[in-house]
Amino acid sequence: MYSTSVLPAIIITGASGLIGRNLLSALKNDFRIFAIARRSQKESNVPQHSNIAWMRADITDLSSLTKIFREIKTAGGADYLIHLAAYYDFENVYHPEYRRTNIEGTQNVITVSKDLHLKLFIFASSVAACSFPDKDEFIDENSPADGTHIYARSKKAGENLVTEFSHNVPTCIIRLGAVFTDWCEYAPLYLLINTWIKTSLRAKIIAGKGESAVPYIHIRDVIKFICELLANTSKLSPGEILIASTENSTTHLQLFKKSTRYYFGEEKKPLHVPKIVCALGIYLLNFLNLFAKKKLYERPWMIKYIDKKLNIKLRTTPEIINWKPDRKLHIEKRLPFLIEKMKSEPISWQIRNTLFLKKSRVRVDFIIYNILTRYEELIINNAANVILNNYKNEPQSEFFRKDEVEIKWFIKLICRLLVSSIDHRNKLLIQNYFEISGLSRFQSGYQLEEIVFLLKTLEQEVVNQLSKNEQLQKHKNDFYDLVILPIEFAIDEAEQQFDNFTQNKEHKIEAEQVESKDETKSARELLEETIWSCLVNRK
Repeated sequence: MYSTSVLPAIIITGASGLIGRNLLSALKNDFRIFAIARRSQKESNVPQHSNIAWMRADITDLSSLTKIFREIKTAGGADYLIHLAAYYDFENVYHPEYRRTNIEGTQNVITVSKDLHLKLFIFASSVAACSFPDKDEFIDENSPADGTHIYARSKKAGENLVTEFSHNVPTCIIRLGAVFTDWCEYAPLYLLINTWIKTSLRAKIIAGKGESAVPYIHIRDVIKFICELLANTSKLSPGEILIASTENSTTHLQLFKKSTRYYFGEEKKPLHVPKIVCALGIYLLNFLNLFAKKKLYERPWMIKYIDKKLNIKLRTTPEIINWKPDRKLHIEKRLPFLIEKMKSEPISWQIRNTLFLKKSRVRVDFIIYNILTRYEELIINNAANVILNNYKNEPQSEFFRKDEVEIKWFIKLICRLLVSSIDHRNKLLIQNYFEISGLSRFQSGYQLEEIVFLLKTLEQEVVNQLSKNEQLQKHKNDFYDLVILPIEFAIDEAEQQFDNFTQNKEHKIEAEQVESKDETKSARELLEETIWSCLVNRK
């Protein structure tokens, strides 16, 4: 393994997703990775690693993304970018996120990456971007992205943006099959299996002839594919399109037979329902569920795909990147493992497979994180003005004696720790800081009421800024959990440290270097060291 300074660097958007997390694990020893995601590293269950820089950003927010990429460039830039971030649901009706994330978000990533002079920009598309071929026909690397459903159209738009970008930077489009793991983790497959293993009449129903089929690909094959792609970039043509999928496709009938056999010990006989009857049933069930406010997996838009196959033919991909899907990882071969996971570890199975179905579209912690990052300077200036005005007539106060720049650096330190506490879901970060440095602060001249006033002022300015956001109007209770509580913990610790200080004045305490001739530098150093420690150690 090379030293970090000479490793090639790679940016991965959507790093908290299924492919992103597994890709981080595979590449972390051979690349410096800038992992971009909405979720925190802790929430995403991604272990800390010296080669992974976790950066929270929403690709639809050009301002925050620009800031992130400026930091990446300052840190030495990147050689490759893999754009995995995307939006998808089962509604097949227009949702703003399709445009915001899949189209505008892709355009934003392209825009901010122009100055990095990448060796390769990789865009993750889908075989679902293509229309289902006629009977006994296939789609391949040359097939157009001409699918008609909303997700396909958004991916087509993304592919067009990347193709246009290929005139300036080497690009590659990879069209993925339905990605699954030994835990399943592909929502449509999970819902099918979960239905078939029940004992009700509905569990036996197979739409049409059971020939509905899509191509699947195991996550381990996807990771091998991307690794081989990165190792064979010199073989790529400008704007190359590759397919990461098994060939042909696997039908519902095949999956039904194997799933029931592995689960029950014997293959169950399916109940084939004609397409027209399925259509009537789906419309009726969806109508009835309007009153129950319960959404079904089966939607009217799926009717047209009954007994259609999305068959794949790999014509150029294997030769270009020296890769073929591993037969041992085909869905038919892995189904026994999926079923066994479901039977032996049902709780983990449910948790892993219901995250996608239940995920909230409003990520309160991320919205707050973004606001604090974006309006940091405004919050700091407002808090500093309140503090300076409050102590302007109190010459004995430490805030009266301090330079305005020094006060702002102190506020910035606490503000950054608050941001880190939200990012890492650790409400004790600011408390830990005062546990370490509280005595030194008091030794240098601060009084307890001054520290408390600073913390409460910052808290109020943060809450004021958050209250202006429309998305947070229904989530003001979260302000207490994410903002007020960490500061209350810090105040409690400051009070304890002040008690220790007043009771043990004879004990010599090493004070912070706060000499007037170098006040700004010492505060800056304190800020940088504290934040760096938080980022590296996640404390």
